[in-house]
Amino acid sequence: MKPIITAELEVVALGTGSTSMSPYISEAVRAIEKLGIKYQLTPMGTVIEVSSIDEAFNTARAAHEAVMKKGAQRVVIHLTIDDRRDTPKDMDEKIESVESKI
Repeated sequence: MKPIITAELEVVALGTGSTSMSPYISEAVRAIEKLGIKYQLTPMGTVIEVSSIDEAFNTARAAHEAVMKKGAQRVVIHLTIDDRRDTPKDMDEKIESVESKI
């Protein structure tokens, strides 16, 4: 059974001279796309689906570096990891499970 780790990545760009973060977040998302990681953008973060903890950390690192390269003077990252090994479910299955109960 291949592990499916769902993680939520929140990237906060500081020291940019603007309250808008979308130019910086878009760079983070481009970095995630370059890695070929399945992701879902949300209003408050980006959910990723990976097969290992290392892959989650590497994805966060790539997003972090992309935002720094864009010119942010400071980057704050929040990474929440859901590593369920008894019954691996992808992000779509997790959403369907909740929606079926509404």
